[in-house]
Amino acid sequence: MTSIKDIARKAGVSVSTVSRALNNYQDVNPQTREKILQLAKELNYFANAAAKSLVQKRSYTIGIFFGDQKNSGFDHPFFLEVISAVREVAGNAGYDLLIFTNSHKQRATYTTLCRERGVDGVFLILTGEGKKKNEQLLELQESGIPCVAIDLPLEGERCSYVESNNYLGAKKAVNYLLGLGHKKIAFIGGDEIGKLSFDRLYGYKAGLSESGIEVDSDLVKLGYFSDEKTKEATKTVIQKHKNLTAFFVASDSMALVVMETLMENGYRVPEDISVIGFDDIKEASQQKPALTTVRQSKYEMGSEAIGLLMKIIDDAAYRPYPVVVPCELIIRETTAPCKK
Repeated sequence: MTSIKDIARKAGVSVSTVSRALNNYQDVNPQTREKILQLAKELNYFANAAAKSLVQKRSYTIGIFFGDQKNSGFDHPFFLEVISAVREVAGNAGYDLLIFTNSHKQRATYTTLCRERGVDGVFLILTGEGKKKNEQLLELQESGIPCVAIDLPLEGERCSYVESNNYLGAKKAVNYLLGLGHKKIAFIGGDEIGKLSFDRLYGYKAGLSESGIEVDSDLVKLGYFSDEKTKEATKTVIQKHKNLTAFFVASDSMALVVMETLMENGYRVPEDISVIGFDDIKEASQQKPALTTVRQSKYEMGSEAIGLLMKIIDDAAYRPYPVVVPCELIIRETTAPCKK
């Protein structure tokens, strides 16, 4: 097997010069660098990843905590698009990804696992209960390990997060419904713990209030991103409010359940009741009628997040800040002018 000593001997330079050329240091003469790289290619030299890690104090590995206790994030179309961007951007930069499974998570804390595996940084895409600011997350936040999360407000010297502008996206949705003449608009939210759930609720309330419409708390329900609870919330609202004309729903997955429930109870969408979702997952455009929704730029969120994480890894003096990605209202077939 060819070593850097072999290359140094052939090139007539020191071992340290070969090492610096192969590791892209800028203080190597360009002609010397080119000669070394050409010899490395001719001699089929492959750098030893373990040795490189020891020298550079890098593993070139990014850890990912993905999903809740059931790893349900793997099945969610929103997160799959985010992780696709992470994989592409990180791979192009020379990083490998290490996904921590629940068997790992039950054995040790996030911080301990990251240190055991020697990852350079960690990427968090948590769902459900995993988004609670628990002791594990607080420990990770204070650990000094570079960390970036999606839709989870981690802030510290070495950690930050990326999110959509959920507040403005929700407000756009409500304003669009108001422009169609709807005034009795119900909201099916996510949960009580997620920042995105709060922001979408506040956007809904702001849209109504700024138009002079009093917010009716009886029209605000939580679906907890669950089919069963969303169906229950929808039935409760339509049974009590016969003059309801529209739903704004905090996720497309729940919005599809709302539509199904409405149709099961004799309502037509959008002729009787309009529906707007949030996310723009693939199923939103495939549904009949196709779902009007607020599109999150999922790929952009993933690429922004991994780019931010690599900045933190590369520069110990860099102090990260949250990144907010704009949303876009996508008008399809589930919204129509109010007839009541």
